[in-house]
Amino acid sequence: MYFRRLQVGQVAAYDLDSDGSGVSVKIFINSPFDRYVNSVTRFWHASGIDLSLDAGGVRVTTESLVSLLIGGLAFETPAQSASTAPAPPDTEFILFPTREEAARNPDRLVENYILVFRESVRGLAVGAPVDFRGIVIGEVASINVDYDPVKADIVIPVEIRLYPDRLSSRYRERPAQSRNSRDLLDKMVERGFRAQLRTGNLLTGQIYIALDLFPEAAKAKLDWTKRPLELPTVPGSLQELQTSMASIARKLDRVPFDTLGANLDETLRNAGSLLKRIDTEVAPELHATLENARRTLSSAERVLSPDTPLQVDAREAMREIARAAQAFRILADYLERHPEALLSGKKEDSR
Repeated sequence: MYFRRLQVGQVAAYDLDSDGSGVSVKIFINSPFDRYVNSVTRFWHASGIDLSLDAGGVRVTTESLVSLLIGGLAFETPAQSASTAPAPPDTEFILFPTREEAARNPDRLVENYILVFRESVRGLAVGAPVDFRGIVIGEVASINVDYDPVKADIVIPVEIRLYPDRLSSRYRERPAQSRNSRDLLDKMVERGFRAQLRTGNLLTGQIYIALDLFPEAAKAKLDWTKRPLELPTVPGSLQELQTSMASIARKLDRVPFDTLGANLDETLRNAGSLLKRIDTEVAPELHATLENARRTLSSAERVLSPDTPLQVDAREAMREIARAAQAFRILADYLERHPEALLSGKKEDSR
């Protein structure tokens, strides 16, 4: 017998029950460790290595090296009950298979529900947790296969056990009334309360059931005439990913790649022919045009050169025009001072 990994006693005897339903084990706890055993003490198997693979991952539990070789039992008393009076001799206790099960608080209120899945439940096992936003509020009770005559489909009904006592104390303080519970659950389902399969551990492939709100989920309504009550579900995230990938694959299958390839080949051939025509037909014409333009510019440059006759004549003409303008200005000035000259002419200088 082990208490906090210390050997504090031993198994005195064991015997098969008369109806064959179990085994009764008699133990002896040495003093002074017997005072740590009271009415709420939990006992469990501590034989060898306790190896478990579930949605929480891989867990290995052992008490000591001796327990690995010859096995043993262990016990522990909850901290809040340590001050309780020691249990009298010959008190009967339940021997749990693992420490984890022994540490669980007893669930007094149990509610059963059915979840119907239309996807693979590989990795889901009996005892898998039912989670609500990180809080385990239940477990999977059974997994079955059924035929849905309405939709002509094979479905997987999963029965779960929910423990309302694991919810907040605020909820427990209110008396459970059937009508109020129905109204609350109906409103939650209307807001998108659904069950979904989720991967709990990528290493082990274990999955669990998550309860959460999915506002975008299809409308659903509870049928209170069914027993147990069926809660609506939504496809798991992996199933949604597979469905999306399958939809993309179907769309890609409908794309006429052969026709597009042939059209692309023809387009490339036409583009090649066009480039060849540009190189053989348009390019020579363009070259000739550029040569003509170059010659025209050269001629214009020679004509506009400063030492060409055209430029010399143009400058002489501009000087003649300037002298004529000066003569007109002198004449205008003289007529302004002698307007009578228009009738009598210009008078001779008296000198």
